[in-house]
Amino acid sequence: MMPLRKIVFSVLGIVLVSAVVVWFLGREKAIQRRKLSDTADQWRRLAEHGDADGEFELARMYFDGKGAAKNYAEALQWYRKAAEQGHVRAEFYLGEMYLRGQGTPEDYAEALQWIQKAAKQNDSKAEAALGYIYYNGKGVPQDYTEAANWYKRASDQGYALAQQSLAYMYYSGQGVPQDYAAALHWYREAADQGDAAAEEGLGYMYATGRGVPRDRDEAVLWYRQAAQQGDVRAKQALQSMETGRLTTTRNLELLTALIGFSVGPLLLFRGRKLKGALHLALAFLGVTFLFNAGLSFYAFVRDNVHHGFYRDAFGAARWLLNATAILAFLAAILSPNRKHDKTKPAAKRR
Repeated sequence: MMPLRKIVFSVLGIVLVSAVVVWFLGREKAIQRRKLSDTADQWRRLAEHGDADGEFELARMYFDGKGAAKNYAEALQWYRKAAEQGHVRAEFYLGEMYLRGQGTPEDYAEALQWIQKAAKQNDSKAEAALGYIYYNGKGVPQDYTEAANWYKRASDQGYALAQQSLAYMYYSGQGVPQDYAAALHWYREAADQGDAAAEEGLGYMYATGRGVPRDRDEAVLWYRQAAQQGDVRAKQALQSMETGRLTTTRNLELLTALIGFSVGPLLLFRGRKLKGALHLALAFLGVTFLFNAGLSFYAFVRDNVHHGFYRDAFGAARWLLNATAILAFLAAILSPNRKHDKTKPAAKRR
């Protein structure tokens, strides 16, 4: 009965704790929703009285679906009200919605009008958006030079998206002279802010040696950071680099194992027919080949999942064993021969 009672109490305890956790999490979510709802009501009251900040914040809530149901049409309406009062951020977001066709059909003319208004007030996001518009020819003739100019203005204000776009233009020589050093600079500026595209760009430059000495480790470092943020190109590049290295390493490991398992027993068998130091040297050499083959086979089966320490340890062990075996073999060959007994053999009995 005692074990059954313990089991029952344990189950009840788990259920009770789970119920408390679920209640607590539900309560926190309810509090958060209430706070958002209260905030939305406050911004709505301000917006309905013509306050530009209230109009802008209410539009953001409709756009993001936080504090209000997601509704692009409502967001567009309130952004326009704020933008018409000269609210810079509202001007930019209103232009973005026209540019991307959110809550309205795409309208490049309207997008250009509102984004230009924000850009004239040095809004970095609007400047970068103008760079995008001229780079892709959205409602304007495609103009790489004009795109680079707007990207540069936004980059100087520290906007990462513009910095990685400008870096690519310097790398490819679009609208600006090709300049790998400038590309590296702007990629690094954006990457330091966590921009995944810039991290992928840095990885590519180090992988190919463009503007910097080729550095595989540095390339993998930046590719990995970009891949962790979901960058598809970085994932593919990282997989390609690792696969190529693993394939080469696996082939070498398998070849070493095959040679070792073939030569090791042969040396041991051969050494049995010899005597003295040469016998010991060949025996030791055979054991070394077998041990070396075992390490290689283990690494091959393990498929080189682990790099760094394990690979270096295996390499050091092999070199040490091989060097020792070779030295022992040479010592046996070069060791002075023992003096032969010069006593004449006894005459054969007739």
